[in-house]
Parts: sequence; C-alpha cells; structure tokens
Amino acid sequence: EKLYSHQKTALDYAREKKHFVITTPTSSGKTLCFNLPVLNNIINNPKSTALYMYPTKALTQDQLNKIKEFEVCENRIFSYDGDTEKDTRQYIKKNANVIFTNPDMLHVGILPYHTSWADFFLNLDYVIIDEFHTYKGIFASHMSSIIKRLRRICKHYNANPTFILSSAT
Repeated sequence: EKLYSHQKTALDYAREKKHFVITTPTSSGKTLCFNLPVLNNIINNPKSTALYMYPTKALTQDQLNKIKEFEVCENRIFSYDGDTEKDTRQYIKKNANVIFTNPDMLHVGILPYHTSWADFFLNLDYVIIDEFHTYKGIFASHMSSIIKRLRRICKHYNANPTFILSSAT
C-alpha cells in the first residue's frame, strides 16, 4: 500500500537518472527499489529496456518470477543464459524489454554481438546488478572489465543507462 522511505528514495533517484547502491537487510523490499522504476519506465515508454545481472541462475530465475508477478509486459521479460534455446534467443533480441542474465553470458553472448542487440541497447535505460557483494577478487576484476565494455557499447548507441546496484549484505 505504501512505500518504505528507502524505496521512495530509490524511486526518486531512479527518476532523476542518478546511479545508486541500495543495501538493506533481506526481506526489506530492496527488489522493489529497482523493479518499480524499471516497470514504470516501460509503462511510460514501451520501447524502454533494462538489463538485470545476477551471480547465479537460481537467483535469476527466482527474481524473474517475482517481476512477472506485476503482470507488466510479462511477455517481454526474459532470462538469457546458456540454457536459452537458439530460436528463443533470436526472439529475445528483437522483442525483450527486460533481460535477466549473468556476467558471463553478458560477456560471451551479448556484448560481442551488440549489433544484433542494437534495438535493446538503443533503448537501454537501466542496468541492475543485484548481489554486488558477491563480486570479489578475480571475479570483481572480471566484472569491472565487463561493465567497462558494456558502458562503451552503450555510448556507441547513445544510451546512458542508470546503474542500480543492490545487496542484502
């Protein structure tokens, strides 16, 4: 019925296109902090896109199911990972508003083929990186390089997405 103060602040930051990090305890509504602005943006601009990154497939699937509960463009929200069928991948490239993926799939399956993802990148408004505390050591260095590549590709398409990072830790 009513947003918590951290959810309202997150929504305000997102509307202002400010990058931010949300760290709140488990079950405090942090997922709403990034789902609300993403879905609101898609409602107001049906071409808008968002990229969600999670460190594990299990978490990706869990969060994919949660966002689909909103019943907003649920037929345009997809998981894109190593298990995604080849025919489905082509459909996703042309029709997705929201992609749920992991850093490795972004690195090997999306960024090298950015020209076939042009519509997605042209309209990219949000990049969500959940559970950012899991990116440590070598994995953090790898993730840093992937994000730098992503930002260069976004710049190529004149996209300036808002980055929202979150962690319950």
